[in-house]
Amino acid sequence: MNTNRFETFFDAILAIIITVLVLKLTQPIAPTLNAFLLLNARFITYAVCFLVIFIIWYDNHNLFQVVEEIDNKVLSIYALQIFAISLLPYFASWVALDMRSVAAQTMFGIVFLAIDILYILSIYAIYRANPYNCGLCQANFRSVYKYIPIAIMILGFIITYTIYTPGVYICVLISLTCWIFFSRLRRPDNGSTDRFEAFIDAIIAIIITIIVLEIPMVANGSWEAFFDIKIEFIVYAVSFIVCFNFWNYNNNLFSFVNKVDHHVIWSIGVALFFLSLIPYLTIFVAENSNQFFPCFLYGLDFIIVAIISIFIANALKNSDKANIALQIALANNKPYIATIVLVLIGMIIGYYVFPLAIVIACLVSIITLWIISYYSKKY
Repeated sequence: MNTNRFETFFDAILAIIITVLVLKLTQPIAPTLNAFLLLNARFITYAVCFLVIFIIWYDNHNLFQVVEEIDNKVLSIYALQIFAISLLPYFASWVALDMRSVAAQTMFGIVFLAIDILYILSIYAIYRANPYNCGLCQANFRSVYKYIPIAIMILGFIITYTIYTPGVYICVLISLTCWIFFSRLRRPDNGSTDRFEAFIDAIIAIIITIIVLEIPMVANGSWEAFFDIKIEFIVYAVSFIVCFNFWNYNNNLFSFVNKVDHHVIWSIGVALFFLSLIPYLTIFVAENSNQFFPCFLYGLDFIIVAIISIFIANALKNSDKANIALQIALANNKPYIATIVLVLIGMIIGYYVFPLAIVIACLVSIITLWIISYYSKKY
């Protein structure tokens, strides 16, 4: 059977899982840096899960550039892999809550190990389903390197059950690093942008819809109760515009893009990670709108996405140097720098006068860029 519909289905599931991970993050007990740092294990685990799922997508993106046919055996293995991936947020949350729990470490390690083993099995099943695929034979998908993360994970179980309980967790981090490195040995990664664009669109669409779930329900049927949550709606509106602006930026940009390489994919992947924190930061700000630290984190996340956008622009230019339209469109980084400066000004005002000014500065910077873009095209 043709892989197109399966790829769409698989990408949709990964996009949902990779975005709902943020719902497992708990809010700090106070709007302070110390309270935020107490949740460091949960944020690290969130980043690990996000990275695992993104690597799975990236490897399958490369694989299905040279595969056009799959059979029922391949589908069965992928169904099991999807099941294992769907369990990752649950057991990751458990291990983040109690790093000293042998049971939590074991289940987290089993899920991670199952994902890795099922991925290897899926590759062999695809090879058997496509025995005459020259592109698949030339690609480096059956390298022995892919067994190294499994060996590291087995070592993690031994450490957990002998000398150090978080051994599985540490070995997950090490094997994940190896997985990232070895994924670069698999080719190709410079195919059509259609699947990557669809994946970006799905993630941003889900992020936007998750944000609205965080708005608290009105206490009763009065206008007074409705206006009591006006800050929540204001912050939601700003977050919506932030996410939509990122999608609009990529939508306009990819109208010039003919191909992408691993630098582009990973740069946008990192940007999507920080963008996925918007729902969490939205509720953090809405519940503590008169405090500087939550608003500062919101602005910092916005600035980080803007900085990464500079790297994305450079990666796109380097990936397709013959594309004159793209080179002209990304001729300078002044729009990103202007965005960063405006938000930094908002941070200064927020620290001394009005914390919510930081969130407003994010909105003003986007509107300013829209105005500049409009008049640049007009003239």
